[in-house]
Amino acid sequence: MKRFLIPFLLLLMMVGCASHTDLDTQIQKAEKIQIVTTTVSTPIAQEKSKNIFQEFPFVSGEYDVRGKFSDKFYDNLHFVYTARPIQKVDFWRLQKEPKSIDFIYISPVWIRDFKKVSSDLLEDLCYSYNISKQEQDILKQWVKGGGILWVESGTYSTKYDIFNKRGEIATAKINRLIRQSLQGVRFWGHPIRSYLFASRDLDPINYVPTTESFVVDSNRSLFKDIKRLKIDIRNYLQNNFVVLAKSLVVDTKGRPLVTLMKYGEGYVVSLLPFEYRDVYYDGELLRWELLFYLYNLR
Repeated sequence: MKRFLIPFLLLLMMVGCASHTDLDTQIQKAEKIQIVTTTVSTPIAQEKSKNIFQEFPFVSGEYDVRGKFSDKFYDNLHFVYTARPIQKVDFWRLQKEPKSIDFIYISPVWIRDFKKVSSDLLEDLCYSYNISKQEQDILKQWVKGGGILWVESGTYSTKYDIFNKRGEIATAKINRLIRQSLQGVRFWGHPIRSYLFASRDLDPINYVPTTESFVVDSNRSLFKDIKRLKIDIRNYLQNNFVVLAKSLVVDTKGRPLVTLMKYGEGYVVSLLPFEYRDVYYDGELLRWELLFYLYNLR
């Protein structure tokens, strides 16, 4: 075996040396070496398009752009901000570092979690999210000092949330709780306008999700390229609201859809939870333009 192995190894060494010698000779003869670099732009652009929504107010879950706008639109967005849902804010740190967060936003509350403890709606929402009185005071001071509170909130319920003692769905109680949840309250002294949305009843137990569309009055609205907005009503009932302050977007019926309330050096922006994925409506563009507008107010 050894007598065949040794000649074979010697042959490999000779071939290897020859190869290296030829390679060295070629390099010495080469007058010019060109270095070519390539980039794969499409996957990177797609990934960036998704990542910019990670802290976008009210947008939750993985968001697929799906061609709503071109990649160039998203690549040109160099908007840097920090946003947190109210239930994830460290208010004690915020008190020491008020500039650490640009936006705090409040989402809708399930009717079983909603606690109506006062005539101040923000206090009710904070109580529902287990925000203490001291933390609420920090929140007020943060807004007064220049923070922006983004509110797309209200109450909602499915048809299976509340049952009577016999185990039957208490539809009448659900209706009463949702309809009364926003009655007789104000938001930091400002009145509110509530919008009650209902799914279509299929039978005493089931319901069918539906939609509500709004045509924007461009002549009375700040953002002229926002034309149509939509709300997907996936719950049995939902009661959303806007604070009655300066109107930024109004529909053709004169109803305020987006409002802005100044509070000290900061602002409270309130709007209905418009659909942002549908390419035939302007919910996503509205949020971008609203973000730019609010950021420039600071």
